[in-house]
Amino acid sequence: MAFDIAPQHRIAPNCHVCPVQNCASRCPDKAVTWRAAVSLLPPQIPGCGNLVNAGMPVPGLFTVRAGCIKSYTLDSLGNEHVRAFHFPGDIVGLDALGDEQSASAASAVSPSQVCAISLNDLGHQMEVDPFMSTHLLKKTREALRRAMALSGEFSADQRVAAFLLFVHSRIGSGDVVRLPMTRREMGSYLRLATETVCRVLARFEKNGWVACSDKRITLMNRPSLTKLAEPVAL
Repeated sequence: MAFDIAPQHRIAPNCHVCPVQNCASRCPDKAVTWRAAVSLLPPQIPGCGNLVNAGMPVPGLFTVRAGCIKSYTLDSLGNEHVRAFHFPGDIVGLDALGDEQSASAASAVSPSQVCAISLNDLGHQMEVDPFMSTHLLKKTREALRRAMALSGEFSADQRVAAFLLFVHSRIGSGDVVRLPMTRREMGSYLRLATETVCRVLARFEKNGWVACSDKRITLMNRPSLTKLAEPVAL
């Protein structure tokens, strides 16, 4: 069952990218089983929009149906470090599989909707159908690839260009992408200062590569951005 992190905002879910929906639709005889597996209501979401709290027991996995979820950790000084952004079709909680407690927290960056499946139900579904196992391995591989890409010695320009193209590939329309995250969250994920992100975007705009209007980014020269971002491979 889907639930709204921000119920006051109604948004259309992307059910066609959900692995549970895909499996149920291609295997009609298992649709009822899958529907039962994801009908468990997840824990109540605090007012801050947290989906998972660090240090708490792992509740299960969440598939993003709409919106954007960020996974993050806090250092000893309380500074937030964004580890990942999850878009429709992504799975939240893969980093905690096999652990008793979640090492990172997850919260909504924008009005979002997710489907939940408990670890017990997940284990059962992986036994009866290999589709979920294959999908989880694919998503884990993608997450590891992005983490490894950001660990490379790349310039700020390369990181920002790669990020813009990546987000556009997930939620863009035409040449436009509306970033759900703030510049600070973007910088945290890219291991850059907020000021650096702003300077890079201003430089891209001066070059005629992008047009920025708050969180709305228009990719004016995608070939140049692609060439710059090629080594990063997000």
